Amino acid sequence: MLNHDFALKLFDYLYGQVDGYTVSHDARRDLVDKNDLLYGELPVETWLQIVERADPKKDGVFVDAGSGTGRIVMMAHLFGEFKKAIGIELLAGLHNKACEIEEIFARDLRSQISDHVANREVEFLCKNIMDHDFHDVDFVFMNHPFKDREAFDFLEQKFLRELKKGTKIVTIIRALKHPAFKQLGSQKYNFSWGESTAYFHEV
Repeated sequence: MLNHDFALKLFDYLYGQVDGYTVSHDARRDLVDKNDLLYGELPVETWLQIVERADPKKDGVFVDAGSGTGRIVMMAHLFGEFKKAIGIELLAGLHNKACEIEEIFARDLRSQISDHVANREVEFLCKNIMDHDFHDVDFVFMNHPFKDREAFDFLEQKFLRELKKGTKIVTIIRALKHPAFKQLGSQKYNFSWGESTAYFHEV
């Protein structure tokens, strides 16, 4: 695992000048319902606290469902020990920014930490999370779940069909309710918009 301060320096190099809120605003310009998809960011320390509590499988597959500019995926890659970190984002503008940052990482930084990232992958997908196959995933993170309860319930059913036993899931603001999910408690953390609750689950 990378030294914390060095990993933070690399992350700041990638995202220090990125205004995710402006990118999100521009990406949603042509949407009919601009309030259905929300955007928010996690400080690095909040992410590290959440991962520590979730205790996901080492060398597992991580998915950020609604990955925005890719911040959390790159946090998982730099600070974590996942064999693969995947970001799934519906909006092309946000997805394109994530890909742009990943290219900067590959060009400017990857060689500096080649031992750490050897055999570890980053992938950004521009698609609806309902169309993704979650069968091989070990840890799922959802920052802003759907505002529409019906859509969130549909996602729960998808998780039940596809996620394997032992998969950890963290949702912010709204918890999974189906009894098939083991509830692992909740905790409040600091986010870019203020304090919110993270809910911890296991299949």
